[in-house]
Amino acid sequence: MKPLDKNLPASGKPAGQQDALSPYAEALRAHFPSREALLQEAIQQTQRRRFKQALASSACCLLAAVVWYDPVWSTQPMQTAIGQSASFQLQDGSTVSLNTNTLLIAEQHLRSRQFRLVQGEALFSVKHAWQPFTVAANQVMVRDIGTVFNIRNTAQGATVTVIEGSVDVITAQEQRRLTQHLSVTTTGAAIAETTTANAETVTAWQQGRLIFDGQPLSEVVAELQRYHAGPIIIADARAAQYRLSGEYDIHGIDALLAALPEILPVRVEKRAEATIVIRQR
Repeated sequence: MKPLDKNLPASGKPAGQQDALSPYAEALRAHFPSREALLQEAIQQTQRRRFKQALASSACCLLAAVVWYDPVWSTQPMQTAIGQSASFQLQDGSTVSLNTNTLLIAEQHLRSRQFRLVQGEALFSVKHAWQPFTVAANQVMVRDIGTVFNIRNTAQGATVTVIEGSVDVITAQEQRRLTQHLSVTTTGAAIAETTTANAETVTAWQQGRLIFDGQPLSEVVAELQRYHAGPIIIADARAAQYRLSGEYDIHGIDALLAALPEILPVRVEKRAEATIVIRQR
């Protein structure tokens, strides 16, 4: 084996040959970036990609906000006094009828038609439109699907009855579809079992009538109270269980109360401030 030549450069190539290759090495370095340059370029590309993603995400959020933004541009309160009823034509061509002692707030939004039944009872006849039509009443929301429906606000919730078409009854706990002649009563966020309703009985108030079909006097009095300014009191539990049937005039509540002793075994006493007391005879 030949000994290594101590005069060779560290590269192992003769100095002349190394000098001859230097221009090619410089050219290669010009075309192929260094490791540091590649790393810097990768960092910059990552930063640009993240910026584009953030920009796209912001644009999507802005678009969603524009799409879902639904400001109120008009508000209309509608109200009736005790014993009074009234009908209103809405801006979209729909109609709403209010029963006794009712307060309804109509809100026309940019993208929807929204109503708040603060108290009382209302019958809605909705005209089809691209804007959703919803009514809120005591922890329940009713979303119309093109229909005629009645809502009665109660102390614990609401009673919803569909006369024509269908609606969705929505609470914090569930959602239920109601179709023609079906009714539900809500208590808080709970929806009771669906029942079949008599449309003529439910909407009789529009013709100034009250229809009772064997209902306990306690329920009858609760209904009469809505049309009577003074309190109506049943003084004993047995009288509250007597049942009443018949069709009566809403505007003749005092006459009906006066005639109760002729229909049921009760006595009716009139007291100060239009107070009526009913007790067993």
